[in-house]
Amino acid sequence: MISICMALRKSLLLFVAVAAVSGCAPQQIPKEALQFSQESPELRRLQTRRFQTTDEQRLLTAGAGILQEMGFAIDTRETRLGVIAGSKKQSLDSLGEKAASFAVAVLTGQLGFPYGMPVSKDELVKVSLVTRPSENPKDTFVRLTLQRVVWNSEDKVRSSELLKEPEVYRQFFEGLGKAVSLEVHEL
Repeated sequence: MISICMALRKSLLLFVAVAAVSGCAPQQIPKEALQFSQESPELRRLQTRRFQTTDEQRLLTAGAGILQEMGFAIDTRETRLGVIAGSKKQSLDSLGEKAASFAVAVLTGQLGFPYGMPVSKDELVKVSLVTRPSENPKDTFVRLTLQRVVWNSEDKVRSSELLKEPEVYRQFFEGLGKAVSLEVHEL
């Protein structure tokens, strides 16, 4: 009887050890995650502009000011590396989503399954501004990227996306060009 308990205990310990080790194994990265999409060059053109200056500090300082005017808080500033990161959190209040959630709750309640659909609650827009010297020693590239994360009323991430609205990028780069009194060149 004691030997059976010991065998069961050893088997259980072996099972737990194997489960723990397999949980620590690195996950396989999907091949598509490492490939550029067809829109990558177009997106890079949208996000990047060339300025005829070698003064990256001036571009970063002016860029930080424009981001703050757009409502972003500067979270990280590493000017020696040519990087600024910021964020803007705001509450979302969509009457359409609330109406749809209410309709779903009413319909499912009629069927005996009361369920309210979660609605978008908050969003966080993250921004990064990066400068780098061009192959032409008189030019500097500036790249702006914007990402948006939306949480629902259950505090779960509803969506996460890269922002691709050309107007936002155009507005930023025009403001940057004016702030540093330089012409903005598209790629």
